[in-house]
Amino acid sequence: MRGLLSQPYPIYDSPKRRWIIILGMGIFVYLFLFFFRPFELNTLPSDSAHIILLGYGLICSSILFIDLIVIPFLFPSIFREEKWIVGKEILYILWNISTIGLGNAFYTYWHWRTNFTLQWLIHFQLMTLMVAVLPVFALVLIKQNTLLRKNLKETRALSQMMNYKKRLDAFKEEMIMLSAENPRDNMMLPANDLMFINAADNYIEVHYLENGKVKKKLIRSSLKKARNDLKAYTAFYRCHRAWIVNLDMVKSITGNSQGYRLLIENCDFQIPVSRNLNLEIGQRLAR
Repeated sequence: MRGLLSQPYPIYDSPKRRWIIILGMGIFVYLFLFFFRPFELNTLPSDSAHIILLGYGLICSSILFIDLIVIPFLFPSIFREEKWIVGKEILYILWNISTIGLGNAFYTYWHWRTNFTLQWLIHFQLMTLMVAVLPVFALVLIKQNTLLRKNLKETRALSQMMNYKKRLDAFKEEMIMLSAENPRDNMMLPANDLMFINAADNYIEVHYLENGKVKKKLIRSSLKKARNDLKAYTAFYRCHRAWIVNLDMVKSITGNSQGYRLLIENCDFQIPVSRNLNLEIGQRLAR
């Protein structure tokens, strides 16, 4: 079970998708309560029912705004996809559900003035989590397994289509320069030796070969600037918002539930590919 919970899992950080969830869930909660009236909500007076039930929808959307927008903004290092796993996804969803349940509990107390006790609050939360935990656990595992099988199947097919073309053969003796914010820190190296570059806050980490050994150097620059320095070479491809890779160094392509991963020569590190670039990376490696 521990191995299953530690499997990689995709984290969708698209602001548009998060806003759809925030607004969509609030509307869903309101409509569900309005039409089905569970938990004795059918006793509400008809002239004020829609206002009261709308409050639950607003509570849901407000708490999801905090959970999906505010918290990831305040703690970005926690929500990095390379560190996101099945166990974190399950806990995160249960956190969302429990905070919504807590908001609903206080709203219920405020509106109906029920006898508010710690025991009542704990019971309210336990009931919420007991209803949610098994479906959440099952859905996350099903999704993880489905995405894993899909991405492995696709990347196996792409690996068979790779032509292992050496795009830098015409530039064997050519030196390239990576610009730093301070010109004195500019980095010069042979084009053939540059393996990949990844963003590291206000720096970029350059991985390269020196006398056949893998080296790395940190320079103060941006991936955008590095991409501009390398635009004359088709071998260097920005496969992810935080990564530029030398396609000549790619020995194979694999995948997990988060998406495609590039395996690099002389390195056991796997470089991620943005999901919206799956088709393009296949085309690049095949030609």
